[in-house]
Amino acid sequence: MQEIIESFFRERSLVNHQLASYNDCIPSTDNQLSRMERIIRNIRVGTDEEIIDDLGGYIKLDVADQDIVIRMKNITLGAPNIREANGSYHNASPMECRLRKLTYQSPVTIDFTIYRNGVASFPEEGVQVGAIPIMVRSRRCHLHPSHIADGRSLEPTKSPEDAALLADLLRDKGEDPLDPGGYFIINGTERVLISMEDLAPNRVTVEINKRTAKRTEVAKIFSQKNGMRKPLTVEKRRDGMLMVKVSTAGTTPIPVVLLMRALGIENDQEVFTAISGPQETFKFIVANINEVNDNEEFEVKSEPEAYEWLQKKFAAGQQKEYREARVNQLLDRELLPHLGDQPEDRKKKAIFLGRIVRQVLEMALNDKEPNDKDHYANKRVRLAGDLIEDLFRVSSGQLARDLKYQLERHHNRKRELKITSCLRPDVLSSKILHALATGNWVGGRSGVSQLLDRTTYLASLSHMRRVTSPLVRSQPHFEARDLHPTQWGRLCPNETPEGQNCGLVKNAAQMVDISEEVDPQEIRERLDELDVYQPKDWTDGDRIHVNGDIYGMHKNGKNLLSQFKNSRRRGTIPSEVSIRHDTENRDIFINTDKGRILRPLLILYDGTPRLENSHLNDLAAGNITFRDLVIDGIVEWVDAEEEEDLYIAPRPFVLPETVPEGPLAGRPVTHENIRWVNLGEPGVESASLEAEVRMPNGSVEIAKFDVPLLYSSEHTHV
Repeated sequence: MQEIIESFFRERSLVNHQLASYNDCIPSTDNQLSRMERIIRNIRVGTDEEIIDDLGGYIKLDVADQDIVIRMKNITLGAPNIREANGSYHNASPMECRLRKLTYQSPVTIDFTIYRNGVASFPEEGVQVGAIPIMVRSRRCHLHPSHIADGRSLEPTKSPEDAALLADLLRDKGEDPLDPGGYFIINGTERVLISMEDLAPNRVTVEINKRTAKRTEVAKIFSQKNGMRKPLTVEKRRDGMLMVKVSTAGTTPIPVVLLMRALGIENDQEVFTAISGPQETFKFIVANINEVNDNEEFEVKSEPEAYEWLQKKFAAGQQKEYREARVNQLLDRELLPHLGDQPEDRKKKAIFLGRIVRQVLEMALNDKEPNDKDHYANKRVRLAGDLIEDLFRVSSGQLARDLKYQLERHHNRKRELKITSCLRPDVLSSKILHALATGNWVGGRSGVSQLLDRTTYLASLSHMRRVTSPLVRSQPHFEARDLHPTQWGRLCPNETPEGQNCGLVKNAAQMVDISEEVDPQEIRERLDELDVYQPKDWTDGDRIHVNGDIYGMHKNGKNLLSQFKNSRRRGTIPSEVSIRHDTENRDIFINTDKGRILRPLLILYDGTPRLENSHLNDLAAGNITFRDLVIDGIVEWVDAEEEEDLYIAPRPFVLPETVPEGPLAGRPVTHENIRWVNLGEPGVESASLEAEVRMPNGSVEIAKFDVPLLYSSEHTHV
């Protein structure tokens, strides 16, 4: 199997996840709608209106005599450069920036158009709005194989000649060919962004609230859309009432049944059906429905009555228009925004609320264990690209607000409005550079950016693969510090510091990948082809969730699971997409989001690996790559959630310490000198091995023996 490992590291470095995340964030020719571009297009300043068009970000000036709007889009990154004292520019190299104590950065340009009373003026294209630090060896770096050879794109993973040429060119530029990159150069110092563990958004976690004398069951979800997080809590009180709290909308608890009515489910039967789980839950659901119907505090039996009750609670004493707007904002923007922010999405939110309530009731009545927050299915790792994205979102918002202020000043002084004369580039750059230089990030986090440890080569690699938890170091957090079974194959069980950081600062295992975001619309279209439909009754079949959003239903979840995995193994669905079937609750969860740690597994069909010796020979000869194994359905990337559905053999067989039989019996054997002869042959129950045995005189003999396999066809997933 050594051929697989060697092939894996031939095509990706040990910091590949950081480089891939950063490349996904920045704009490029093959990534036109990058994360930065989406941030720019989603900017809304000076208006609360919903604007859906393709004209980009929207800045509305507060001026009396005209209706002036600025639209912005098409962010581009130039080549990293240095501005000299005389005003001239030249291309920057990482080594020059290190020696001259400069920042390795690229200019950022955006296209602007000013609209006066709906009429567009001449667009100002390529306006420089600041500069962004460039990660060494990223796609935009001068050391990248596509830039370093002046007009020729090198392919070092495929061509030995290109690999040798790349190493020579790197040496010419004063760089170490073995340096993987993955860090920034800020004022001459090398800074690395530490990957952060975070709770996965759009996932329901049920736990026990022990703050009160008598325990209560609570479900929590952090609904996230476009970088905006909206927490929601559903609690079963001691009197049996089920209450919802939307923390961003205030502390007022709302009865679940009343909120579901406001979302469009008026019929008691529909409310009951949306929530109903085991038979023991029925009496609680009926009691909650009756309480909302009959209690003087509520007396809500229809959608208009529920709407009016919410108006009284959240906008009492205000004008009718304001009250309606406030409740609409609560239902559309504050409540589960990941399910949509339009009125037509409200029914879906009611169904989702019903599922949350069902989980709370099941835990309360069946003594189910609370969700394990330390399970890695409930975690996401935020890489360099995600951290830069957060920083850029805040900085670009500040830039837009400052531009609005400057344009309003120019307009009030009767000056001509020009973006270039009103825009201050240091607004964007200074915020980003300050955060990278100090490590103080948006959201009050510190230590995100650290000085790269150059003590040894291994120390540098370890530093760039570090994963840290946001938990407070001074608290015990015993469970969070413990090794968790889902960390197997994803995080190193040994490499963690001593002291208060023990167990909270971890390191990624070597053969892992961290998922980048796959467009969920692509998966939804594929699901439509697999007979997923939009039902009226959400109880007849298996519900399909895409990134926490209820998309549709399928009559036979087991068939869908099999078809989906087969499509993924054929390459028609991206390998990073995961799927899990919760048979108990009849839910299928599909994840396409970023930050999931994936590990590669060999696929078995009918008790036989798809991998054969011919594949290993082709890997050794360079005829195929590790990526080809994934595309051909021989190797599969699996995350912690999908792993819950799988039988996984940690090893195919147990290798004895010595040759068990034959003339060489008793001679020691090691994994490095083993060849699995019948690898991939169907129907075998033991592995035929050939071991190289070194004799006392220095010669090498071949020992042949069989060992039983640790898997069988009955435990094979198709």
